[in-house]
Amino acid sequence: MTAAGSAVDLVGRAPLVKEIVTALGDTGGFGAMIVGGAGVGKTAVARSVVEHLRWTAPVLRVTGGASLRRIPFGALAPYLHTLSGSEAASPVAILRAMMGHLSPGGTGRAQHPALLVIDDAHELDDSSSALLAQLVSARRAKVLLMIRHTLTAPAEFRNLSADGLLTRFDLGPLDTDAVTTLCSQVLGGPVLTGTTHALALATGGNPLFLRTLVEQSLVGTGYLVRRNGVWRLADEQPRVHLRLGDLIRAQLRLRSAADLKALEVVSLAEPIALDAVAQVVDADALQRLRDDRLIVVGPGPEAPVSLEHPLYGEVLRCQVPAARSLMIRRRVLDVLDPGSQSLEGFLRTVSWGLDCGVPPDDEALLKAAVIANGLRHHDLALRAARAVSAPGLRERALLEVARAEGGRGKLAYAQELVDEAMRRCTDLRLAKDATLLSLELKLKSRASDQGLRDDVDRWRSLISRLQLGEDSRVTAEGIAQSQLGCRILECHLRLHEGRFDGAEDELRAIIADPQGTPETRGGAMIVLAELLGSMGRSVEGSTYSGMALDIIEAEGADLLGYRGFAVGRHLITLSQSGRGADARAVIQAHSGAHPFSIVYFAGLGDVADGITALRAARNIEARDKFLLALEALRDSDVTQVTTLLLGLGAYACALAGDTTRASALVEEFERVPKGGSRTMRLGGRIFATAAAALLGDGPGARGDLLTLAATAEKDQMMELAVTALRLSLLLGDMDAIAPLIRVLQGFEGPGAKDLLDFAVAAEAKDADAMARAATIAGEHGNVAFEFVGLSLVLQLTGEQGSTRHARAIQRRLVTLGEQREGPVSLPLASTSPALATSRLTPTERTIVALVNEGYSNREIADAKSVSVRTVEGHLYRIFAKLGVNRREDLREP
Repeated sequence: MTAAGSAVDLVGRAPLVKEIVTALGDTGGFGAMIVGGAGVGKTAVARSVVEHLRWTAPVLRVTGGASLRRIPFGALAPYLHTLSGSEAASPVAILRAMMGHLSPGGTGRAQHPALLVIDDAHELDDSSSALLAQLVSARRAKVLLMIRHTLTAPAEFRNLSADGLLTRFDLGPLDTDAVTTLCSQVLGGPVLTGTTHALALATGGNPLFLRTLVEQSLVGTGYLVRRNGVWRLADEQPRVHLRLGDLIRAQLRLRSAADLKALEVVSLAEPIALDAVAQVVDADALQRLRDDRLIVVGPGPEAPVSLEHPLYGEVLRCQVPAARSLMIRRRVLDVLDPGSQSLEGFLRTVSWGLDCGVPPDDEALLKAAVIANGLRHHDLALRAARAVSAPGLRERALLEVARAEGGRGKLAYAQELVDEAMRRCTDLRLAKDATLLSLELKLKSRASDQGLRDDVDRWRSLISRLQLGEDSRVTAEGIAQSQLGCRILECHLRLHEGRFDGAEDELRAIIADPQGTPETRGGAMIVLAELLGSMGRSVEGSTYSGMALDIIEAEGADLLGYRGFAVGRHLITLSQSGRGADARAVIQAHSGAHPFSIVYFAGLGDVADGITALRAARNIEARDKFLLALEALRDSDVTQVTTLLLGLGAYACALAGDTTRASALVEEFERVPKGGSRTMRLGGRIFATAAAALLGDGPGARGDLLTLAATAEKDQMMELAVTALRLSLLLGDMDAIAPLIRVLQGFEGPGAKDLLDFAVAAEAKDADAMARAATIAGEHGNVAFEFVGLSLVLQLTGEQGSTRHARAIQRRLVTLGEQREGPVSLPLASTSPALATSRLTPTERTIVALVNEGYSNREIADAKSVSVRTVEGHLYRIFAKLGVNRREDLREP
């Protein structure tokens, strides 16, 4: 295997290799045992361990095998070829032969005992395992044992492990970060975060299956495609091709007929309640599959049963004949309790019914279409909705067809279907759903504000017409609830247009209205969270977005369609309030539960991670996260965040020194019609302006940031006002100090107090207080601000002629400069380079010239007949005036 291949095999395993090496070096122990399922990389880890050991004694490799289990000492055959026929039957002769292989050749004395590396120890014959354990117990050798599961280990080694003489190491599946690294290495480029999440789910994190699946994409299978330099899924589900299918079938080949039958049932029905599957498969077979970890039983009262490896299910489902599949499904349907099924289980039974020609009733079909669309399973939603035939349900089914088509990118066609449903609408619920879907479609197609208002006006007119009519189905309660919905959408559109006046009081009144429903309360909370976050009260906003998400989760299928937007809004408010860990937890919870939404949820997670990385001055990481998020959300931007992402991505690229991509993103921001709310558009403009300043493309960019901040403050968008002023300060513009002090009063957000303390100190020209505030900001994770804040402190001390703390600050700046990702030099000084240079004294200009000629501080001191300390003091002031932090950044004046 090549070195590159070995590196891929060991992705995510380096810490474990180190621990095993340490355990084998322990003179008191007998060795180590690596426990893990097939394909997790036990052999690769063992090989790396041996390479790192530098073992001075012989290393003997023994491999168990199913074909040798009935042959005494069969696994030791490679070491017994010198024995005669009669000796091969003698345990004593065999022991003597093995002892001969344990001794090092030559006359040197080994520092270690021999090492036995035993692969597939669960396949050892009894004689071999007993002899090897005897050698280890007698301390004639140490052992590195690889085994699938502890229960299948030979009794001798199992006892050694139980006595603590054999250190156990569990080798589990790769986590998502390791999956990302492995995929990137194999594919030779970045991989969409949602794609790595999907691959981790599909393969169970099994390195063998994962690598095989990914490598197949490089030979033309089309499962993964590259778009804009990023690898992503071409299909929602993996296609198991020949090589991977052969690997899986080979691992299942020796299972009994009863075991295979049970595996087929679980593969078709997973997740299925344990009680239900126990009624249709052999109980002993089910227990064997659990013992061998081929199936897993989940928590909860239903104890859902699933396959350990999702890809096993793909292979098994493909090889079950159609007639047998139909028979199994019907038998399973007979034992399932319809009332206890999960949403996914309900969708499966509906899909089975459609496949088998016995679909459920129209109400169930319509419910399935709604749920499938809520989970972004649009293909199934189309099948279910188009199968609805009852006259009273056709308009609602048509709406679900429109939702599915919109989810597949056919926005114009979907809009036509919605308009058709509304023309004949006489139902309040249909009118509400159609209006919400029409707004979603128009937002995706970047319709005008007036186009959005037309939808709300149409809904309000319909409510009035139905209220005046004589239809007994229209109740006063229904009218009141619909009117609440109209008020929520009015507030939402006002926020979209950037008009905040009165919106907070209106939304709070809607939430408190006694005629409200979970839907109206949850919807109002989502909009209120957006408003509060934009107004600089993101902590309070995240409380409301979290409450809205709780309501949606509690209502289950009824509010499923709101989940994507609610999760997006909650993540944004969490990020604004600096709660990156909470945002990641939300992503993990929703990515694993809803596989068809993985790309969307993971894209939002990249946004949150990018914001956290930007604050920590991990600029390259922030760039990568924003670029991945932009690629993920272009086609599924429910929260309309891509306009903001263009600016964020450009700014992070500029900080990371990726000027080509930074310029391209700024140009795209200017060229492409901007979508989303005015808040998103203004936020994108702010970051694009800051990126232009870093690139040197906008001579007046710093002044533009102050203007943008004033605009945001005037419109009550305090979050954006602070953002623009903070970026201006990060670019070294001290004119941002006074407005920052003003807008930070009552502002909630990450590091607001640290920023305010720094601004107050800067206005007072208190260098010590500025340094304290900047340092505290760094301790709170805002390393980017600490770096710039201390640079401004150093500049101020130079202007004041103070060197009391300059040396310590300079050392800290050097450390921070080394930690920052991207170019160290930033346009920090508030004056132009020419003006800064002109402020140097003649002595300082001479010192700069000597530094450029390569003189050391000692040599400069000798040349000027001064002390080294005096030269250092001059350099500190020069650094401050020029806005640099290293000798290497000094230029000829």
